[in-house]
Amino acid sequence: MACAAPISSRDTDSKDVTPTTKDEDESNYEYIVVPPDGGYGWIVTAASLWCLLISDGILFSFGLILSDLKQVFHVPVAQVAWIFSIVNGSSLISGPVASALSNRFGFRTVVITGSLIGSVGLLSSSFAQSIDSLFFTLGVLFGVADGLVFTPIVVGVGFYFDKRRALATGIALCGSGAGTFVFAPVIYLLLETYTISGALLILSGIYLNCAVLGSLLVPLKPQRRRRLQEAVKLLVDEVVTQSVDTPQSFSEAKVIHQNELKAQERLDDRIGKLERQCTSHRVDQKSMKKRLGNVLKLFKFSLFRSQTFVVVCVSSFFQSIGWFVPSVYLTAHATKMGIPKIEASFLLSVIGMSNMIGRIFNGWLADQPWVNVLFMNNVGLSVAGVLIIMCPLFTSYELLVMFAAIFGLASSCTTVIRPILLGKLLGFENVSNGYSFMLMFYGVATLSGIPIAGLLHDIFGDYHVAFYLAGSSILLSAFICYPLGTINRWEKRMNSSS
Repeated sequence: MACAAPISSRDTDSKDVTPTTKDEDESNYEYIVVPPDGGYGWIVTAASLWCLLISDGILFSFGLILSDLKQVFHVPVAQVAWIFSIVNGSSLISGPVASALSNRFGFRTVVITGSLIGSVGLLSSSFAQSIDSLFFTLGVLFGVADGLVFTPIVVGVGFYFDKRRALATGIALCGSGAGTFVFAPVIYLLLETYTISGALLILSGIYLNCAVLGSLLVPLKPQRRRRLQEAVKLLVDEVVTQSVDTPQSFSEAKVIHQNELKAQERLDDRIGKLERQCTSHRVDQKSMKKRLGNVLKLFKFSLFRSQTFVVVCVSSFFQSIGWFVPSVYLTAHATKMGIPKIEASFLLSVIGMSNMIGRIFNGWLADQPWVNVLFMNNVGLSVAGVLIIMCPLFTSYELLVMFAAIFGLASSCTTVIRPILLGKLLGFENVSNGYSFMLMFYGVATLSGIPIAGLLHDIFGDYHVAFYLAGSSILLSAFICYPLGTINRWEKRMNSSS
């Protein structure tokens, strides 16, 4: 009854009971975020492209760095492979954390923070004296930083667009392919000129540019528009009734209202004043549990109740087991065939260039109303899986260049489509959390996929079996996605009937 007194005293004052004209006018409006679908959105897209060019360019060129680490520290391939595995795994596993932080603090803050952490990780790695210290500095620090940069960039671009969302996402994501194309020869020259220590030192300075680019992700300001009168009246009646009949439950009603309407503008001044009075009292155990529940809602674990989302996550797990094997081991595989190292490193550039072109084209294609994005996803996975299985059959440099070009195009399809596919299957409001959970499954699988491939090399003396395993795992991922459309339609029918 702590709030009863303020309410009764207000009821005796005619000035407080009768809303002013300004209050009535304000209650007729609401504030929503409207994507510009162009304009400044293209500046954000360009900044995101350059940010991914740097972060993913360094990440996907790690095959060259790992090759030098093996020679510097004189350790087996399987042990060195753990570094990339930890880097990529921690990057992807940190996706849900990056998503939750983005929901709380905004995309710009998270990207800048990740950039600073990544620069520190690369800088400290340049002074490493053993392979064990690199597991933390290069594996954990740089990996987590890359996750804090990648997830907000990929998801954040979509908030600036509506009709051109897939195209903008594809353009931003082509920064990963362009980065591989640019940084493969750059890192090769840095390693040849400054050794591994000097190369990591220079890369740490380059990585700081992500903080500058991330600062351009300015949050969109909500725009004022007229509210539906009937909906407002019902909400006001419901909240005011609860505040009079059961004053102690008013704060709960307000919290639920804010969660459901995504922190919209409060209905009017009277509700705001009542809320401040009610919430000024002591916080009991029940309110503490509610706050904890609100924090957990940032992660949206309820997505795992969806059979559609579970299938996507399982498919993502098997996909990631073999997805990065070509990026890490293709150069080493080529040099083992007798191809010069500088020409072998160019294969990564071919993958990057074709991947960049493919992301732009597939982003444009996914925006077309007659295109089925699930079909595009399945085709991309299937082609990539078959190609990797056939990689050991490509016994000349020309054939490996052809393999790299086609693989880049196929892999770009799935990379661009996944965020768009999640929006169509789960609703765009769930893309940020859904995509971050999907990245977590990517990361868990990557932690084992790359080291297993390295172990297979140490056992058999070549990378053939590693490519067979990687391609088969990706092909299995495609097969899991084939019935995804049927599962999603069945789930929507069940939800509508209940």
